[in-house]
Amino acid sequence: MSWRAAWGSAAAATAAAISWIVSMASTVRVTPSAGKCKICTVKTYGDYCPIAMGAEAIGDRWTPLVLRELMVGATRFSDIHRGVPRMSRTLLAQRLKQLERSGIIERREGPTYHLTPAGQELEPVVFGLGDWAKRWLLGDPTEDQLDGAHMMWRVSRGLVDDELPTRRTVVQFDFPTARRGRTVWLVLDPAGSTVCERDEGFEADLHVTADLSEFQRVWAGRSTWDAAIRSGHVTLDGPRPLVRAFPRWFALSHFVSRPC
Repeated sequence: MSWRAAWGSAAAATAAAISWIVSMASTVRVTPSAGKCKICTVKTYGDYCPIAMGAEAIGDRWTPLVLRELMVGATRFSDIHRGVPRMSRTLLAQRLKQLERSGIIERREGPTYHLTPAGQELEPVVFGLGDWAKRWLLGDPTEDQLDGAHMMWRVSRGLVDDELPTRRTVVQFDFPTARRGRTVWLVLDPAGSTVCERDEGFEADLHVTADLSEFQRVWAGRSTWDAAIRSGHVTLDGPRPLVRAFPRWFALSHFVSRPC
């Protein structure tokens, strides 16, 4: 593809995202006095422009990822933090307060955190950014992205309930190439599944040994379970019914099915 075509496609994607930001700024009503979201940030571009104002509201480091976690269903502080494990808990608390002051999220009893109508309208912007990055930036995982615990937490958010075992099943994942989270346990339970980074003493029903980079490629839609298993990058050791059912337990990344 020529650089002119690439530039045209990227410009179109950027224009679409800008359009959503401008739309949000002109239609959202969360503060009774002004009818607009209140931008609460120490830094400002000093530019009377919707793009600048949108960037002031959600452009800080980590903020788009915090919004991503809220958009995929995290509501508790601990669950949001598990989705952004390299972010300090102190900084996460600050970002949540900033988003609340801006009218993008609301804090409810519990406490739990939820998107306001203004925050909900940001979903096409956040995922549109991901669509653009998938098309122009996403390649194979780099060494600093090999975190087995974080990967399994993200994968666990997309379990296919109808395909899961009917009784509690413990799956032990070993990722020898991971920089962090080399051994992780996925507890599949009809009452609620969870990811454990410590051995809780459950006997594993299925053992999975995987090259984490290839595992991530499968989840991102850049490879397949069949290819990963045939190549030996993923090996399964356990009862045959569990081995055969394993690939059906997991939905792929949200971006696999999105056109870009």
